[in-house]
Amino acid sequence: MDPLTYSDIFKKSFVAMSSGMERFSAIEIITNLSISFLVGLFIFYIYKKTFQGVLYQRSFNVSLVTITMVITLIIMTISGNLILSLGMVGALSIVRFRTPIKDPVDLVFIFWAISVGIANGVGYYNISIIGSILLTLVLLLMTQTSDDSDAPYLLIVQIKNKQQADDQLTNEIKHAVSKYQLKSKTQTESYIEYIAEIRLKKQDTNFITPLYHKYDIIKITLISYSGELAQT
Repeated sequence: MDPLTYSDIFKKSFVAMSSGMERFSAIEIITNLSISFLVGLFIFYIYKKTFQGVLYQRSFNVSLVTITMVITLIIMTISGNLILSLGMVGALSIVRFRTPIKDPVDLVFIFWAISVGIANGVGYYNISIIGSILLTLVLLLMTQTSDDSDAPYLLIVQIKNKQQADDQLTNEIKHAVSKYQLKSKTQTESYIEYIAEIRLKKQDTNFITPLYHKYDIIKITLISYSGELAQT
């Protein structure tokens, strides 16, 4: 018996994989895509339910549903076919995705949709369904136990250029909030502007009004500080 070479192994694998290109029937294709669509709708609802960002984008949420179905189509197309597998790898290596992901949780949902599409593409429905249920429980648990009272805010204050008044105002703000951390300070001939990260006491913002009337404040702004805001 002649010994097998790497060339022989590659040729046999190539023929074996190419012979399976018609292994999906029309019913199986419809079933895989239908399950991907249903699980994608489930991901759509969970994303909307657990969204905690600044601006909800329905277009991104809709794309999660289509991602599951597109990935299912890709997996069914390249499954058992070496030629199409190599062609798909080459095609995907050319594509560059430059859409910025501002919230890390959005990236989790993208990988979730891709994983569901892969599992349904090869008929592993139990993995996609059970995995989606467990991921949902984790997301609901983590979002329900989040402490909104410890949410960070940015306080932006512009006060007329009086060093003594500036020091007094800073001390009063420190006593009015639970946490105060100076981020930046800008001084000009006419005013002093500083930006501080604060934590409110029981979400109470009423301390701003008396400070505005007591000191020579030009402008005072309180902004909810989030990851999306930090990117802009």
